[in-house]
Parts: sequence; C-alpha cells; structure tokens
Amino acid sequence: MNVALRWPRIVALVLLVVAIVAVLILVRLWQDRHSVDDIGWPTADVVSEPTDMVTVTWLGTSTLLFDDRETQVLIDGNFTRPNPFQLALFLPVSSDVATINYALAEFRMDRVAAIVPVHSHIDHAMDVGLVANRTRAVILGSESTANIARGAQVPVDQYQILAEGETRQFGDFTIRLLASIHAPIKPGGEGPWFPGTIDEPLRQPASVHEWKEGVVWSVFIGHPRGSTLIQGSGGFIEGKLDGESADVVMLGIAGLVGLGKEYVTKLWNETVPVTGATRVISIHHDDFTAPFGEVRLFPDALDNIVITTGWIDEIVQENGAEITIELPPFGQPIPLY
Repeated sequence: MNVALRWPRIVALVLLVVAIVAVLILVRLWQDRHSVDDIGWPTADVVSEPTDMVTVTWLGTSTLLFDDRETQVLIDGNFTRPNPFQLALFLPVSSDVATINYALAEFRMDRVAAIVPVHSHIDHAMDVGLVANRTRAVILGSESTANIARGAQVPVDQYQILAEGETRQFGDFTIRLLASIHAPIKPGGEGPWFPGTIDEPLRQPASVHEWKEGVVWSVFIGHPRGSTLIQGSGGFIEGKLDGESADVVMLGIAGLVGLGKEYVTKLWNETVPVTGATRVISIHHDDFTAPFGEVRLFPDALDNIVITTGWIDEIVQENGAEITIELPPFGQPIPLY
C-alpha cells in the first residue's frame, strides 16, 4: 500500500480509538455517584391526608409548591429534563409538554396563583411560560423572566417585573423578592454559567446558554402561620439578610463542593442563623438531567454533594445550634410551621 495513503488511515484509526476510550471514560464517570441515602439527613415528615396546614411539595431541583388549601404558590415550576448531551452540546431544547401536563394534574396544581423563578437559568425558568398558560398564574420576577414569558406568548397581564424588595399578595401568601447572587460555580470561581440578561423574547427551541441568569432572588414566602426563605442558588450577598426573619430556610446546595468549606460556612451563616430559622430543608441537590420524578445525585466528578452536606453537619455542630436539617421527599406535601 502506498505510504501516503496508509498514514491517514492509521491516524483516523488512532483518533477513533481515542474517541471510543474517551466516551467509555465519560460513561464511567457519569455512573460514579453517591446515593441520596449517603447524605444521612432524615427525610421530612409528610401529610398523608388533606389538612388545613400550610404545606410545601418538592418536585425536583428547586421547584416547590406551597399550598394552604386556598391558594398555591409555585417556585420555579420547572418540569422538563433535558438530557446531558443536549446540554453539553448546546443543542436546542423545548419544554416537555407531556411532562408538564402530567405534573399539573398529578400534583393537583389547580389553584396556582403565582409562579416565582429564583432566576432565569434553564433549570429554573424554562417552563414558566407553558405553566402560566395552563394555570392562568401570574409570573413574578425580572425582565429576563418576563422575556421568557413573552417568548411563550403569555398574556401581558400574567407577568410582572418586580423591583428589589417589592411584595405581592396572593390569598394569605405574601411574596417578597430580595436581589441576591448565584454561587460562583464556574471553574475558577469566576461566577455562574451563562450570566447576563435575556434582552428579547426567548422562543423555544433554544440552547441552554440562551437562558441567562437575569436577577437572582432570595424569595420570602410569608403566611399568617409562618415564613420561609428560598435560597435556591447557593449564593449570598454578605449582610443582605441582616434583620430578615424566617421559620424555615429551603437551601440550594448544588455545585458548592468546588468552593470549599469556608464558602459553605459563609453561605450557611448568611442564610440560616441570620434569619433565626430553626429548620432547613435541602433543595437543588439532585441531578436535573434525570427523568422527572427520579431523584439521584450528580456524578461525583461534577459535584460531590455528600462532601458538602458533611461540611454543613460540621458547621452546625461547631456552632452548637439546634437546627433541624431535612431532605424533602419527592412529590409529597411537607407540613410547615
């Protein structure tokens, strides 16, 4: 065989072998993950029968359904689960209409008055437009979130752009938004993935990078029976929550292992002791590429949640505080207050 023809074939074969080995390594790393049981935190008690208590139902990542049997408030309302290849390759994705319809029916979301994304990334705000169109709920958030709603052709009276500290009342629920920041989870601690704002209506299908973060919120849900702080993004502004109070903190802990225990300590101190909360419920600790309803942790190569939760246990023990920390069961109402 001519040497000039043989070398390209050899190079192509080597590249093919390297590609196959790389794929096998990635598959192995993707499968190497802890179980949720390895965290060691107790699972929150649930309500088995209808009750007049205020409850919250966790539906994966930081999607939360607050319910007092009169009014429902939905945090994030994100049910679509793009797969890892779609996200990694920036392929265009669309909301999963079938899963959204299933979730709305299965979890009886028939009294949703407001939808509040904690920011506008794909794993928080992708589905807000479709959910609003099916429930007639009002979307609250930033201009970026409003542009997601506009892209989904949500009627103009169904989305509102809130300023720092503004409140809205829905039934007995009071919703107040305070500007915060996202955890700096990008390699090197340089900030979040996909920063910036969405400056025009975002129409689907769209790539993951088009859902930019917009404003990141600390969300306070008040009720005559108690109050909850949702800190969904693992970030904080030092001193921002001084003087605020909450009975319960729902704390997002994804992506924190790379930031170290010192960062997690600051996050904890700036969200839990400062508000006087005695109960913490973990959120946004699960792999948001898993099918809706399937709760599993991220691969250890991406985010070792077990290390993060171990740090939190140490922080609580070091502070000597009497604080209950729980994991939420999927799809079951947890009594609050």
